[in-house]
Amino acid sequence: MMEAAAKRPPALQRVARALTEDRQERLDREACQVLPLEEQLRRCLAQMRQNQMCFDLETEPELIDALIYEYQAIQSRYRYYQRKARAQGLRAIL
Repeated sequence: MMEAAAKRPPALQRVARALTEDRQERLDREACQVLPLEEQLRRCLAQMRQNQMCFDLETEPELIDALIYEYQAIQSRYRYYQRKARAQGLRAIL
């Protein structure tokens, strides 16, 4: 794993590290906020798209596994918010 990361150009390593750190900080901040249901659904969709882009670019098997688990967690959260929205009678195309 470290060998492949070492083969990446330093600029790419810095960008990957910055994206990972920024994403984690953003997730930590968002976890502390209570947002409207519709906004939660939109964020889940955005997170799924971002996860898919990262998955398409990743080459390390361990990180690919992590992205798969993260995607499944996002899907579970999205399904939860969908059920809540249906229970409240919300109907919208996102």
